[in-house]
Amino acid sequence: MYLYNIVVGVIFFSQIGVGVLGNSCFLYCYGFTLFRNHRSRPMEPIVVQLMLSNTIVLLSQGCPLALFHLEKGYFLGNAGCKMLFYLQRVSRGHSLCTSSLLSAFQAITISPSHSSLAKFKVRVPKFIIPSCLLCWIVNLLIEMSVPIYLTESRNINTSHGGRTDFLYCHTQKVFKELAIFPSLRDMLLVGCMVFTSSYMIFSLYRHHQRVHHIYSSCLAPRIFPEVKATQTILLLMSIFVTAYCISCGFTLYKVYMINSGAWVFIVSTFISLCFPTISPFLLIHRDLEPSRSCCAPWKRPRL
Repeated sequence: MYLYNIVVGVIFFSQIGVGVLGNSCFLYCYGFTLFRNHRSRPMEPIVVQLMLSNTIVLLSQGCPLALFHLEKGYFLGNAGCKMLFYLQRVSRGHSLCTSSLLSAFQAITISPSHSSLAKFKVRVPKFIIPSCLLCWIVNLLIEMSVPIYLTESRNINTSHGGRTDFLYCHTQKVFKELAIFPSLRDMLLVGCMVFTSSYMIFSLYRHHQRVHHIYSSCLAPRIFPEVKATQTILLLMSIFVTAYCISCGFTLYKVYMINSGAWVFIVSTFISLCFPTISPFLLIHRDLEPSRSCCAPWKRPRL
């Protein structure tokens, strides 16, 4: 086994381990907080959906690539390749949908009372669960073509033109034309995140301008929970959009360039897995309530 394969496999397994640990810790903190307080904040179901999607993305996208390099061979089989790649695409699309939902609902939540979005504030909690379910259904339908036009790499002639090699899976030429529907979905959702993030930045700036005189007269200015949550979501969205755009650029280069090399797919996968690896730790660090609730049983009472 070449040293290159070992290094790539160890890197991806390390990334998967850190990411799954972080997402599991966040889900544990959320479950512990919900069990202890018997209440859930409006946006938490969306965040839980995002953490579940992150875990599926890490396991379905990172593990096969790591095992492919460590075992140096094809191990999935044709049916396994179809199902696993379908799961990758659906979970990736759902992660994109839930990130867009999180950004949009938070923009509605912090909208001023005199804006046109204010009338939707009361209705937001009612639409969260149906929206998450709709995201699953839409992504399952959009990616239906993946198992049809995908096959295991060792079952075809790799020198045949018009095919795209994903190391352990291959796509047929017609799949490029069918990829327009997921691409339109991605562009629409990324555009929604950019728009809502810009709106939240503008709203925070206006809020800061209005209360600037109050902050200047206080010795210890207090950050409101809504502002802190908005800042966290903006940070998440910036990381997601940056990682998505870079990964998408590598993927397009891989799909439309002949003999691009396996390193393009490896780099693209590593970058795309950065967001599901980093996001749970960012949320745990920024959201103090779940972390306090989780750590409470181990804290010694003061005498």
